[in-house]
Amino acid sequence: MYKRILAWLLAVGLMLITQGVALAPAWTASASQTARSTVSVRTSLAAEVVRQVNLERARRGLGTLKVSAELSRAARVRANEITRRFSHTRPDGSAWRTVSSAAYGENIAMGQRTADKVMAAWMTSSGHRANIFRASYGSIGVCAVVSGGVTYWVQLFGK
Repeated sequence: MYKRILAWLLAVGLMLITQGVALAPAWTASASQTARSTVSVRTSLAAEVVRQVNLERARRGLGTLKVSAELSRAARVRANEITRRFSHTRPDGSAWRTVSSAAYGENIAMGQRTADKVMAAWMTSSGHRANIFRASYGSIGVCAVVSGGVTYWVQLFGK
């Protein structure tokens, strides 16, 4: 079982690397955080969210969402931003969707430490659930980061 999971994670990682997606960048924290605080990407958590989203969609007869390198990149940008300002509005005051022309829907969350918990939170929110189940969406990018001991989550959805 562990070998299959490890092989899957390695395959996803290799796919992301070949598409130019960095797997574990670390950003310097904002001025409002301590100089020692960093943001670390949790690739395995993001992959688990994608898996669970696709399971939920399959239960409802919807197609699976394909991981998009562009949406994954944009989700990393948004995850970094929400560690500084938890909002659908970007730190510069612009709308979340300005992060990428490929992004049509956004779910964000903070504080849930596992993919199961963040998915449960999103599934109990009508707006977040609507994004997960929108039939017109065909792609997804997910990022989970930890900053200051808090996990931040971003899902971006595309056509």
